[in-house]
Amino acid sequence: MASGRSYPSPSWEAALALFTRWLGPRYARSVAVERADAVSDELALAELIVGRRWRVSLFIINLAAAEATYQSELSRAALERRLDAAGLPVIVWAPRGAPLPYDEPALSEFAAAVEAAQPLADGRCEARFPVTLFLRRTATTGSVVTAFGALADHWAQFTNRVPGTFQLDARALRRLTADPAEREALVERIVMAAQQPLVDEGVEVPAFDAWTVTRLDEGRAYVVASPLEASDELSASQRRHLRRLLAQAKEAGAGPADARALAVLTVSTYAEGERVSWALRGIDPTMYGSFDLLLVLADGMAKPVLEPAPGTLPWDAPLPR
Repeated sequence: MASGRSYPSPSWEAALALFTRWLGPRYARSVAVERADAVSDELALAELIVGRRWRVSLFIINLAAAEATYQSELSRAALERRLDAAGLPVIVWAPRGAPLPYDEPALSEFAAAVEAAQPLADGRCEARFPVTLFLRRTATTGSVVTAFGALADHWAQFTNRVPGTFQLDARALRRLTADPAEREALVERIVMAAQQPLVDEGVEVPAFDAWTVTRLDEGRAYVVASPLEASDELSASQRRHLRRLLAQAKEAGAGPADARALAVLTVSTYAEGERVSWALRGIDPTMYGSFDLLLVLADGMAKPVLEPAPGTLPWDAPLPR
């Protein structure tokens, strides 16, 4: 484990790592970080060199910082220490509201799962953790499953496929895999479990929780997490924080640059489910109009909200002969 690292990590550093991994391949240019400093817990500024000649001022808004609690930061610190001890330079993207392991043997089991994380087609990886779901029949009439947890929105897949009315406790399952075949296999296991003779007393269904992992070439481990569940109140709070931090970023001093970029880090169980992109579109565009690039970073994905037309940025053009 490298000395001099603080725990828990500043989450904006994870955002910087993901942004540079996105920017280089996006424009087929090298990207180097010249310097990076925190303005506050929620705002950071980095100076990047693209293609060895163009300077980019990157502002990072860290929405996760305002959601942290003392206990969640203790757990995040313990987990990052264990991942660093295992020599795993990664970013672990915890599902929103998911509890983090904080003692043994759970820490070592988590590190082993992260080390064995399987690659996905989009460049991310998935770490899988075994969990148990509980299925119980509450009535012999009907053909429906009421689910709690990650399967709450998937109740329609069980309709007319089970003999009665069921309750499925899937609260241990925080995030479904991105693999459609694996999702279908889980649905089939639940349907088969509903046919078992002891289902009135309750049966267990094995499953696995799938957390997103970004593998880094070097450096330390980061865990991006929030103890808060998604809610309308949280969305309203995020909008308030966004407006305040956008104003701070607009006023923050930065040196001369060929382009200015803004990255907003948030916690979301699924990248496609994050609400910050919609919040930004509902904010006065003059608050971020001075930026050439605007991205939301969530669940291991960099999602452009504002990106100029091809050939507009100075490095997005053929080099002179």
